[in-house]
Amino acid sequence: MSQEPDMRLLLSGISVLVVDDNLETLELFDLFLTQSGATVATAITVETALKTMKEFFPDILITDLKLPDGNGYALLDLVRNLQSGSSKVIPAIAVTGYSTRLAAPSDSQGAVSFGFQKFLVKPVNIDELLATIAELTRSAAQGVHPI
Repeated sequence: MSQEPDMRLLLSGISVLVVDDNLETLELFDLFLTQSGATVATAITVETALKTMKEFFPDILITDLKLPDGNGYALLDLVRNLQSGSSKVIPAIAVTGYSTRLAAPSDSQGAVSFGFQKFLVKPVNIDELLATIAELTRSAAQGVHPI
């Protein structure tokens, strides 16, 4: 019997907002996250993401860094402002296709210092993404403040 967790249940009960202007990426993330039990909302712009958050407040945010009407850093800043006064801070994962594997460490440090908990380079390893979401949301649910 396998020791791996059932991927269909890994994200059960977790709500995820995915923001990316690449429709193929949105569809793939939506598919894999939904199959893993998550409730998923998607957006292609900062503006749409903020509108979505008025009705769908996620447990975790996954955003591309380059968006048509801004960037993931600006989005995260706006999300954090929406959360001011709340005891719940949404963990956030930055993803980008505008980096090479060699450049990722410096990009990662910049993203993390800005407030993202994790930085992933496209193409994203889905198993790593799912495990990261599970870990970050579990920590947030236990009251561990995201870095």
